[in-house]
Amino acid sequence: MDFFIIANAWSAGKDNPTSKHRIALELVRQGHRVLWIEGSGMRAPSVGSAHDRLRMVRKVFAAFRGAREEDTLTPALSPEGRGGNVSSSPFRGEDRGEGVSLHVLSPLFVPLPRYELIRRLNGLICRLSMRFWGWRLGFVDSVLINYVPVLAEAMRGGRVVYHCVDRWDAFSMYDSAMMGEMDKRCCQYADLVIASSKDLVERCRRYNTNVYLVSHGVDHDHFCRALQVARRPTDLPAGRVAGFFGLLSEWLDQDLLLEIARRLPECEVVLIGKEDVAIERLRNIRNLHLLGPRPFDRLPEYVAHFDVGLIPFVVNELTKAVNPIKLREMLSAGCPVVSTALPEVRGYTGDGVVVADTVECFVEAVAERLQHPATQEVRAAISAGVANETWAAKVGEILALITNN
Repeated sequence: MDFFIIANAWSAGKDNPTSKHRIALELVRQGHRVLWIEGSGMRAPSVGSAHDRLRMVRKVFAAFRGAREEDTLTPALSPEGRGGNVSSSPFRGEDRGEGVSLHVLSPLFVPLPRYELIRRLNGLICRLSMRFWGWRLGFVDSVLINYVPVLAEAMRGGRVVYHCVDRWDAFSMYDSAMMGEMDKRCCQYADLVIASSKDLVERCRRYNTNVYLVSHGVDHDHFCRALQVARRPTDLPAGRVAGFFGLLSEWLDQDLLLEIARRLPECEVVLIGKEDVAIERLRNIRNLHLLGPRPFDRLPEYVAHFDVGLIPFVVNELTKAVNPIKLREMLSAGCPVVSTALPEVRGYTGDGVVVADTVECFVEAVAERLQHPATQEVRAAISAGVANETWAAKVGEILALITNN
């Protein structure tokens, strides 16, 4: 099959690959062609923001380039090697198949999603772009998978899948009423809806009866390298480490992190990732370390030296729908995890995961892990427990649903 995938910027996945990027790469690895369409923003850009101005300039230049083939990705996304002197191609020739490719298209959308007329115009731009470039690339038997609610109007005609991976109306940065309406329309327009959590399945079934649960996968081969890593990264503090990696955003429970650092002075709390919210209150704490983002390829080196991994998320309407990829990545690395009471984490309780309902329980669970660190045998068993939850398996589920619907 050939796939149109409407999602975020393709380049955003080179250092921090999302579920969308992984699914696209796995589709290509399994022999399907993909045209990745960089969708319109879900909020209006701020002229006063240098970041937003730079994004607008880049999108204009990218739009004039047309569909470009992405044949070189960071070695972190390569199944044949992780870092070092490896081929820049993410797929072995025998895996890809003759003529299989992934192209990226950046249509020029009007960045004013709050207006109905603009959303309809952007939907038309997207449909015409897909029609033209699908013809240019020789697409047949094509399927559209949409991840961007504000482009619901692009889902008119053909075989259409809505992959719902977030509770869009719960983000503080977006217009809640508008995002709720767009999420609803995506469900209504879709032939098939796939959701990444039970909460999202229940919500989507209000508007479409053909909804299925497919949880996120993991690059197990990549993260299980942590079981063999010996050298400790030089920027990782000495001592017992409770660590988190991922985007430092609105879902991070900063009060909880401060409590862990205060109540467990012997613990080094380490946060790895880019910030998109104010985290000034987390700075200048003796045993709380903000390392900033690190390349995806190097994450196993860090997790190998975590005594306990943290999923320190606020429990609210947004996170109740979250199916955290970081949980599976830490478990694949053999790292025991303590999480707040997220519904999707409860299914993993056991030797590898502790779910804490209160701050006191969370701190106690972290302290227990620090006092009794997992042996190498236990870490290997934790990793083996998620070995079957690969992206290949998840894409297999998605393809089966598309074929049977």
